[in-house]
Amino acid sequence: MKNILARGGIEFLAVFLGIVLSFNVEEWREESEIKNNLFRDYVSIQKDLEKDIPYLERIISEHSEAYNNSTKLLQILDEEIAFDYNKFISMQKRVSAPNSFFGTKSAYDASVSSGRLTYFGMDSLANEIGKIYNHHYDRLELNGKHVDERSGEIVKINLGKRYKLPLVMQENIKKIKSDDFYVSLVPVNTGQKYFIIRANNALQQMKKVNKLLLNKISSSKWNASGSNSLLMGAFLFVVVLYVLLKDWLRNIGLH
Repeated sequence: MKNILARGGIEFLAVFLGIVLSFNVEEWREESEIKNNLFRDYVSIQKDLEKDIPYLERIISEHSEAYNNSTKLLQILDEEIAFDYNKFISMQKRVSAPNSFFGTKSAYDASVSSGRLTYFGMDSLANEIGKIYNHHYDRLELNGKHVDERSGEIVKINLGKRYKLPLVMQENIKKIKSDDFYVSLVPVNTGQKYFIIRANNALQQMKKVNKLLLNKISSSKWNASGSNSLLMGAFLFVVVLYVLLKDWLRNIGLH
């Protein structure tokens, strides 16, 4: 009877340990899968930033040129620079930037909606990434829209091929010298100035996060392999435990 109870107790212990380990292994497996998916999120976000950085640099260059032109136009109207009709018309044609910035958010939105980005807590990297998509991108989109709207409200002058004809020139100069033209140009110049400032701030944050992500991706490759090794080690431990208990039972004559 004692042998039967002893053997039953040992077998129960073996089964209990196996169940506990199986739960731990499953938990490790789930967390490992989430980490691997988060790793893929990091890769996707980094690739989006890799495309958006030169895109924003080009937008900044275009808006800087437009801002320089609108600034010079105001200086001419303030009589700080001598008025030259042909130069004025040339700069007026380039007073608005041709493009606005719309950052790529698909990878970030997918990571946030799945809960992976903050699954292991709101760490510094997730916080820095959030600054780009929840702050800088939204502000750039809003400011860019504001500048586009103000640019469309500038008093219209004839910029076509006939702008040098005497009657067209006379009408253009009349509009250029008007208070309405000046008043319509000022908010465009101001909007361009602040858009460029915010765009450069966003660019710095994007470059910072891009570097952080590259470092994280490099280190996460090792961590992912470490998780796989841990799972394999747990599986081998269960197998070895079972073999040792079975062998021990055989040696003491309980099996």
